[in-house]
Amino acid sequence: MRLAMYAGQPYSIREANGQVLGKKLAAKSVLSCITHPKYLRDAKQSAPEEKLNEKGLQAPIRRPRQIFASGVNYRGYAEEAGLKESDQPVFFSKFTSSLTGPNPLVELPNDTIDWETELVVVIGEKMHKVTPEQANAGIFGYMVGQDLTDRTLQYSGNTPQWGLSKSYPRFSAIGPWITTPDEITGDLQDLRIQTHVNGQGKQDATVGQMIHGVPELLAYLAGIVTLLPGDLVFTGTPSGIGYGAKPQTFLHSGDFLSSDIAQLGELCVVLK
Repeated sequence: MRLAMYAGQPYSIREANGQVLGKKLAAKSVLSCITHPKYLRDAKQSAPEEKLNEKGLQAPIRRPRQIFASGVNYRGYAEEAGLKESDQPVFFSKFTSSLTGPNPLVELPNDTIDWETELVVVIGEKMHKVTPEQANAGIFGYMVGQDLTDRTLQYSGNTPQWGLSKSYPRFSAIGPWITTPDEITGDLQDLRIQTHVNGQGKQDATVGQMIHGVPELLAYLAGIVTLLPGDLVFTGTPSGIGYGAKPQTFLHSGDFLSSDIAQLGELCVVLK
C-alpha cells in the first residue's frame, strides 16, 4: 500500500506505465489512516484509478509530533567527513516547520547549503522500551527524505548546531508517498539511495551500508523516548555530500536536486 496527500486529501496510490494513479480516501489525513483501523482497511481495499499530477503531491505527514534524525550513520559518510564511527546511534531533532512535500522550491539562505538524501521511517504505533524485532513490527512505512543542511551554521560555533542548521523553511522534503513494508520487493537493505544535482550523480549507496540498521535505531530511540504514530525518523545519509568533496561543493540558485530511493520514489527540489 502507498499513501499520499494530494490537493489536501489523503489518497491511496499506485504507479502504472509511468503514471501516478490515486483513489481519494474518506479519512481527513494520512495520519488518520495510520491511527484508525477503519480508514486503514478502506485504504487497503481501494483501487486507485484517478490520474494524478505528481506536482500536486504534498507532504504525506505534515505535522508529526516528533521528528528524529540519526547523524553519522553510514560508514562512507563517517570516513568522508573524518568522523569516528559511534558505537551507539546518535540522534538530533528537526523542526516541523521545515517539512515540505516532494516537489518544493527552496530559497537558499547562503552559499553553503548541502544535500543529504535519507530513508525516512514512519512510525505506526506507540513504542517505548521495545526490542529491535518489536520496533521493526511497529513501522508503518518508508519515505524518501532530503535533509538540506546549512554547513556554515552547523559548524559556526565551538559545538555543532545540528537541528537548526537543518530546519530552515522547506529544508526537509519528504514523500512522494509512504510505502508500507509489504510493498517492498526483496530486502530493505538492498534498496539503492541516489542523489543527483543537475543530473550529475553525487550519492549512491544502499540502505545496508548503515552503521546501525533501522530496527536497532528505533529500539535505541524508543529505549529513551516514546515514539508515537506518525512520528518521522530520518536514518542518516551516505557518502557523497558536498561538504566532503574536494573541493567542497554546495547548492546554487537554479540547481535541480533529485533524491531517489529504489521502490520508494523520488523527490525533486528546485533551489532559488
